[in-house]
Amino acid sequence: MRCYFFFLVFYLFGYVWSEETCQTITSKMAKTVTFDCTELNTLQDHLDSAQSNTTNIIIHGSNLINIAGHTFVRFGATLRVLDLHENNIEALDRQVFTGLINLNELILWGNRLTWISSDWFVNLYNLRTLDLSFNLIQSIDYKIFPLLYRVENFYIDYNNLKAIDYNLFVYMVNLKKIKFGKNPWNWGYRALLTWEMENRNIDYSSEWDDWNWMSNVIKDCTESGEGGIPSDSVIDCAVRKLLDFTYDTLHFSPIGWANDVGCAPEARRLISCVRPKNVTENTDYQTIRMILQDYSRILPPMIRAHSPLSYTSNPEL
Repeated sequence: MRCYFFFLVFYLFGYVWSEETCQTITSKMAKTVTFDCTELNTLQDHLDSAQSNTTNIIIHGSNLINIAGHTFVRFGATLRVLDLHENNIEALDRQVFTGLINLNELILWGNRLTWISSDWFVNLYNLRTLDLSFNLIQSIDYKIFPLLYRVENFYIDYNNLKAIDYNLFVYMVNLKKIKFGKNPWNWGYRALLTWEMENRNIDYSSEWDDWNWMSNVIKDCTESGEGGIPSDSVIDCAVRKLLDFTYDTLHFSPIGWANDVGCAPEARRLISCVRPKNVTENTDYQTIRMILQDYSRILPPMIRAHSPLSYTSNPEL
């Protein structure tokens, strides 16, 4: 009798736990069937309980590590949104999204992916939004770009990308919005990527650091025949123009040094602080050149130091 009692209690609590872990939400007005799960350690057993006409699958706050191929193929006819954020995913099998021909949104932010494979995106004909932000991505398979020709929103911010061929974005003919900030970009790649977005009127306005000033100066230098990106002559030209502008604006001339106008005293102290000691014997010009070259590497850790202890469910907040 006691064993039966414990079995009954375990069964009831187990049932309640599974209901809290995964739930199906049907909206007749929006015509959606959402299967929402959290705190999972395995995926397939739970997916087996989802309705075959599910339109949205949201798995979050779990520990899934790897997701096998053909995992979601049963929902290929109806699935529109697949949201797999914050699940500690490190690897996805090559055919993981096979059959999802009607998928509009693929959300993978907040995981531990280091590589993006083109094999994931074969036959995703209707994909409009791809969110790969807040991962550990170091490289992207360049074959991915022709497969994303219908994508309108592409988010790769908060990763470890140092370079990307801006020419490949020509394949993303429907791209309207992109986020690529908070990556340790090489300055040259960032400038070229920024220009590509500007020339195509693609929205990248939510960038974490406003590089318009730097981008404009670099463009002016290249157009005036100072060299091509990423040659040192271009960054030298940019530094020269920046210093000239600073000196002119703050009256940093032989006469202006004696005039405390506006923020001149603060700027003078700043120049004094960054001026190298005799150990390196670098000039102000050389020092600021090195600062600009390291700009994208220095600022991200400083910004993250002011970030919350954990990311919210909305990475834009």
